[in-house]
Amino acid sequence: MAKIILSAVVCLAMFGSMALAASSCPEPNGRFADPEQCDAYIQCTEGVPEDKLCPDGLLFHQRTKSTGECTYLPFTVCKDRTRLQPANATENCPRQFGFYPIGDPAKCGVYHNCAHGEATLTKCPDGLAFNIDTYQCDWPDLAKDCNAEAFLGFVCPPSEEDEGKANVDVTPEGELRYFPHPNSCKKYFVCVNGHPRLYTCGRYLAFNPESKLCDFYRNIPECYARLKDRKEKQ
Repeated sequence: MAKIILSAVVCLAMFGSMALAASSCPEPNGRFADPEQCDAYIQCTEGVPEDKLCPDGLLFHQRTKSTGECTYLPFTVCKDRTRLQPANATENCPRQFGFYPIGDPAKCGVYHNCAHGEATLTKCPDGLAFNIDTYQCDWPDLAKDCNAEAFLGFVCPPSEEDEGKANVDVTPEGELRYFPHPNSCKKYFVCVNGHPRLYTCGRYLAFNPESKLCDFYRNIPECYARLKDRKEKQ
């Protein structure tokens, strides 16, 4: 019986030391990443550890040896710390914090910016789509789950069908073909490996199909005529 009790005490002592190690302080003061959970960290004050959780949707980023903060997904690396706290979702927010696509591949230029479970609909600059992998507005053909053709309302013609209609360049990025926008002289499409990207010329400039550059209106007869007609009607 004594041996059994002694063994139990040893086991408890070993378990206790393991639990202490899981929440121990590498240094007396600071914030330290939880070894298993990406949205958790250990707050140490004078050598006393306290387990903490980031707000739902944020992850802990170990900035220096003893400092860190809760931040968004692309700005930290979880590696083997795969566990997360249960999601506290609301109607448009899978988690309380974060950026989330609205779920329509034809409307990927807008996304939900969630803070405290409240979603704000946010719009990317014209022609760009929200990229969930980078948390940035990006070319629609590079954004996961975005239908670039439906989003921009333009389908790149097959190469054999547009001979003489588009200038073709071959770059390290791939084959580039240029098309004027059907409704705007200031805008044009660049087809990159068969997928469209929308570009817009600056103020007082229009797209010149000959040079494949933004140019003055007077150098593009069709656009110059449109501009004069518009001014005359004002």
